[in-house]
Amino acid sequence: MNKSEFNNPIRRQVFSLPDLVEEQLTACFGHGLKELISMAEIFDARKIILTGAGDSYAAAIAMAPVIEKYCDCFGVQVMRAVEFCRFLPTADIGIGEPNSPLVIAISAGGGTSRVVEVLEKAAKVGAFPILLTNNPNSKAAQAAKRVYVMETPSLPGNDSPGLRSYFASELGLIAFASRMGHVRGTLPPTGPAQFKKAILDYVKSYEGEVLERIDEQMFRIAQTWKDFERFDFIGDDVEFGSAFFGAAKFLECNGCAVTVDDSEDWCHINYFIKDPQTIGTVIMADKHSPSFGRIIETANSAHSIGRPVLVVTNCADKVFADGVEVCVLPETPEGFEWLMPLMDYAPASILAGYITTLSGEPFFRRLNVTTGEMVEDTPFANRECFTMGNSKIEIYE
Repeated sequence: MNKSEFNNPIRRQVFSLPDLVEEQLTACFGHGLKELISMAEIFDARKIILTGAGDSYAAAIAMAPVIEKYCDCFGVQVMRAVEFCRFLPTADIGIGEPNSPLVIAISAGGGTSRVVEVLEKAAKVGAFPILLTNNPNSKAAQAAKRVYVMETPSLPGNDSPGLRSYFASELGLIAFASRMGHVRGTLPPTGPAQFKKAILDYVKSYEGEVLERIDEQMFRIAQTWKDFERFDFIGDDVEFGSAFFGAAKFLECNGCAVTVDDSEDWCHINYFIKDPQTIGTVIMADKHSPSFGRIIETANSAHSIGRPVLVVTNCADKVFADGVEVCVLPETPEGFEWLMPLMDYAPASILAGYITTLSGEPFFRRLNVTTGEMVEDTPFANRECFTMGNSKIEIYE
């Protein structure tokens, strides 16, 4: 089987990241970051709330600990957009001091109604609303007090579903953490430069042979998983964000049924799903995580009941049972172990693209990527049903 016949937009995006990283670093760490928020406003911040929907929510989960580590404030909270909009009373937001809390909403396109609602609510109750986006002219940008633009260039041809934008959102949050740390003294004057070097080195470590090895492995797995209609993704802490993103790519590309869980709850609940041999199971495993031992147990348990299991990990040692597929990622630079979620979603994303093209499923239920033709005879083509951007905005205080 000729692998090149099944090339697809999401695979191309993954392979573009080592070339994108320098340009994206310049954009994220550039003048826009310094102009985003003044030193006085940074010192005012006592709390930070990160929010978004879909991929943006996953990016917030993945990078929240980095911001908390360096922001020197009373905490960083990740919330789903609807949770902030409809279920968080003003009294619980933390209003009471100028320019605090910072409410950072993430939306690459800036057209999501709930994100607009987040920013409008934050402004109305007296918080400091910031939008992280690629679209400075969006509805969300108009509702924000400040707009942090990632300037991610489009990939020629089709670059949907979004992956470069997810990479940019994560990088933007890291850059914001370095700005906070630099101003508030949790980082030395050389801190931002060290961040940039570590990011560049880590992303470039995937270039060439590493991505080719991952690509070959994912294509091989895809040929045996292509007829599966159910997939389980497992990850703990920040790796839950990477698992969430991987699951989203599977669903957006293939239209399959997916679930996302942590290692402990999986053992309590999803362990019991019937016909385990038909459930592709992807597990994100950071060897530095306090729950790594539990992840090993979970992976081996899933394999023991007959599940096809792929573990994406930075652990090269043989710790998983024979028969568990292990995709080994490059090591992060020393002291920057938190960089793993910046790239660890790459294997699952490549796998999603190959499974979809091998099975002939249309991306987003509409686009046949092998022929380039749009599938029009589908309810998914009815944009009135697609309510992300036209949902009614309501402000609940």
